[in-house]
Parts: sequence; structure tokens; C-alpha cells
Amino acid sequence: MSHKEYPGVKEDINHDPIQFLKKEHEEVLWKLESAKRALQSLRGLPESTVPQQREAEEAWIKDFVVSLVSGICLHFKKEEEALFPTLAEYIGKEHGPIEVMLDEHEALRLAFRDWEGRLVHFCEIRETDKQGTLNAVVATGEEALCLFRQHISKENQILFEICEASLSKEEKKEVAERIKAIDIGCAKKT
Repeated sequence: MSHKEYPGVKEDINHDPIQFLKKEHEEVLWKLESAKRALQSLRGLPESTVPQQREAEEAWIKDFVVSLVSGICLHFKKEEEALFPTLAEYIGKEHGPIEVMLDEHEALRLAFRDWEGRLVHFCEIRETDKQGTLNAVVATGEEALCLFRQHISKENQILFEICEASLSKEEKKEVAERIKAIDIGCAKKT
């Protein structure tokens, strides 16, 4: 999730990187919900839908989810490399909220990669009846979305509140600079 995707976000990073990360949470939830609904809509396509139309919709959803998973991993990187090291100076990294968030990031990466893999497989198979595979894709996506909602709730209500209470303006500025550097580094790779 590059700050270039959002108008005015560069200023938001400078103003308050914690609020910026919260906004990214909202954006990711919206995109995840959109992806889930798009997949569910495939279930409702009439049998009379021409194969080219179904394939085009499947390809669009696949590209959307692959891009979304990449953005989620980038968001985690911003938290792990820009925010957590500074916050760890106050609350430590092990046996506390940061360790829990890192564990959840890893579990979420696996869940999203599983969803992405199932979706790619679904789009590649050419069975006449793909409904069972589609159901598994939707179920996996719903599970990942549920896990992500719970994770975001913990970050927004616990971890980010600790950040607000602990980090100085200067430390927030340093976090913001690291977030921007991560965005720039990822933009150069693409």
C-alpha cells in the first residue's frame, strides 16, 4: 500500500504516522470486503454466462487479490520495520503486544498466501463445474478477512493506543520517515 495510492496521504504520514497506519487498515478492510463480494458474485453468475465473461471476471478478481495481498504484506513491513522498533524501546519486543502482532502478521501472511494460491488455482482449472473450488476460495478468503479484522482491532485499540501514549513527536517523525523510505524502496522495485 503505497502512499501514492491515497490523495493527501503523504501529509498524513508526516502529520501522524499512527493515524496513517489506521487509515491503511480501513482501506485494506474495504478492499478485502470488495474482493470477498466479487468472489461471492461469481457464485451467482448464471450458467448461461459465456466462458469468456466468466474468465475475464475471474482474471480481474485474481489480479485484484494478488495486488491486495502484496499491499497487505507491504503494510506489515511498515509496521514491523518502521513502528515496532521504536515502540519496542518502551515496551520490549518479546512477551508482549509486539510479539503477538508479529506472530499474527506471520499467520495472516500464510492465510492470505493460501487464499491467493487457491484463487490462482481456481482461475487456472478448466473444469465445467468449478463450484466446489470456488466455495473453498470464498471460505478461505472469509477466514482471512475475519482474522485480519480481529488483528486490526487489536492494533487500533491496544498497540496504537500505546504508541500514542508513548511516542514523542520526534519519534513519530522518525517512524514517518521510515514508512516513506519503505514506500520509496518498494516503488523502485516495481
